[in-house]
Amino acid sequence: MGQWRIQILFITISEKVLLLWIGRTTFTVNGSTRTLDSPPIIKNSRTLLPIRAVVEALGGTVGWDAATKKVTVTIGSNTIELWIGKNTARVNGVSKPIDSTNSKVMPEIINGRTMLPLRFVAESLGCDVQWNGTTKTITIIYHH
Repeated sequence: MGQWRIQILFITISEKVLLLWIGRTTFTVNGSTRTLDSPPIIKNSRTLLPIRAVVEALGGTVGWDAATKKVTVTIGSNTIELWIGKNTARVNGVSKPIDSTNSKVMPEIINGRTMLPLRFVAESLGCDVQWNGTTKTITIIYHH
């Protein structure tokens, strides 16, 4: 009789699910509660929020250059550069509009906090973003 050789390959896919709510400073990462220093808001029909806590929860970093008013967000091999008051950004060195359907969407400083367009940043980092208008809940799913 022949011998059978069975090889099993395990692939581990880690997933982080973040839940955020408009007007609330708490959010969750895989069910664990975290805090933002300012709540997400809706401006020009888009969600803006202080991104540092979200990016750090995903394993990334956020840098600030006060001279140029530039925010740099990095996760893995993805880098996004955004400027206060500018409706374009650079994603991995390529210039892109932040919102091709709404030129008013841009990073802003509101109440002393740097607020960034959530969907643009999250999707540029490879996340899926879902919006529930009834509960004003944002779900971010990051596969890494």
